[in-house]
Amino acid sequence: MKKWLTIFLSVSFVLLCFSACGQAAPVSTDLADDTPSAAVADEQSPYANLDLSKEANVVMYACATEPNAMQEVLELVNQRTKEAVNTTLELYFIPSSERAQKYPLLMAGGDTVDLIFTANYCYYKEQTEKGGFKELSEEFLSTYMPETWATLPHSAWEETYIDGKIYMIPRNTASIAPDRGPTINMDIAEKYGYTADKINSYADFDGFLRAVGDNEAENGMYAFYASSSSTLQQLSLIFRNNLINNQASDYVYYAQMADPTFEHPFFLYTSDYYEEYALLMAEYAAAGVWPSDAIANTNSVATLFANGQSAASTDNFFNGITSVANYRANGMNVELFDIFPEGYRILRDSYIGDGYAITSFSKIPERAAVVLDYIKTDWDTNMLLAGGIEGRHYFYDEQTNTVSPGPESGDYTYLGWNWGIFHANLAWPACDDERINAINDRIYSEQIKDEEWPYWGFTFDYTPVSAEWSVISALVTEYQTSFSLGMFRDATQQTYEEFVAKLEEAGLSKYMEEWNRQRSEFLAAKQ
Repeated sequence: MKKWLTIFLSVSFVLLCFSACGQAAPVSTDLADDTPSAAVADEQSPYANLDLSKEANVVMYACATEPNAMQEVLELVNQRTKEAVNTTLELYFIPSSERAQKYPLLMAGGDTVDLIFTANYCYYKEQTEKGGFKELSEEFLSTYMPETWATLPHSAWEETYIDGKIYMIPRNTASIAPDRGPTINMDIAEKYGYTADKINSYADFDGFLRAVGDNEAENGMYAFYASSSSTLQQLSLIFRNNLINNQASDYVYYAQMADPTFEHPFFLYTSDYYEEYALLMAEYAAAGVWPSDAIANTNSVATLFANGQSAASTDNFFNGITSVANYRANGMNVELFDIFPEGYRILRDSYIGDGYAITSFSKIPERAAVVLDYIKTDWDTNMLLAGGIEGRHYFYDEQTNTVSPGPESGDYTYLGWNWGIFHANLAWPACDDERINAINDRIYSEQIKDEEWPYWGFTFDYTPVSAEWSVISALVTEYQTSFSLGMFRDATQQTYEEFVAKLEEAGLSKYMEEWNRQRSEFLAAKQ
């Protein structure tokens, strides 16, 4: 499969060059500074025209929890990258609980960072505007990332545009669904009368959370052990109300069930949906659904769920079976539930839902691009990074292009961290769980078609309202976690009204007026 994919993509790239230039002319590009030219790659390699004779080490940061077996796997990966592109990877991880603090510090300079995870929800816009990411021209991408350039459709690159320019390399597929459901410890649920057939809606999940509350606190467990980075905002606010946004950093959403043709955008944090959510979270906090000091918690709810400290967690559906299988292998009685409302429809994930950027201060941006291209598109290398060592961490079925857990899967969860480097022919986790299969059947059969969603490629330009946006985004950052953890309790309504008033004072009306102006221009240009 690896050989077939390499040949296919190489041919695609050659055809692309013929189409664009009339002929496939070789590119003579020096990556070796003052080292004499001597390409390492053989003639069949997509990098054969690049001088890779000087060995390089690329420092890469992922935003995830490091797998236990990562260093062993990385040694095998580096054997392949060294042979293919004369480059080794030095890989570091930023856990989600540390991202808000550590990511900006890394980008402030001082540390060597060549590649770093980014996404529409993870500093892409902010760091680009601060000059943290390198601008990537089409010439640069087609030269140093030929396989990725040949694989991704033009629409994927359009999604990355900021002022018409590219600053990140998106993953190679957007076919996955980002939506999540609650993963529940059924031993606890059944103790409170919630069998698997009694959790079918958010109202049922709400009843479960309230029933458990802090009644298990003496055993070190809460219903949903939240933290500043693990809240119920997606489940209780976004998914419960089927709210859709394709640019996570702008806070503008559409309510799919109330507005199926997506004509009425609204600012999330001044909506009735958010007000209801803030009040509900205050109720949960008062009911002891999470501890009163949850804001000091630095562990993810998934970690605490696995440790028996949270009765519920959340998982996505496209690879949720992987987490569920690991929990079950460790003796936990676990189910993943569909609590979406009637009429719920998903939007496929954005290509820039995950990706990597080359930092503007990288001293070897060309080599960083080459090695990223290689690990994204070389099947065997990508599978090492996706799932670890075959036979130990996973088993692969080539006929179905699916993966099932191996005997040591707990040390390297399949697709547990490599979101920004998904292969174009992503192998899906095999699933024999009827509940999860039914959820996925429902999600994909009712998915919003691309032609129904008119905003692919739309990116809001903050420049005309940069002063207003600076204050608005700071206010959201200041209040959001406190509302999500119900910290204002009985004063939530009053505090929310004060929050809305401050947003209006900051220029929210001007911001939305500009947002809608750009939206209208974008739609008009597409007609």
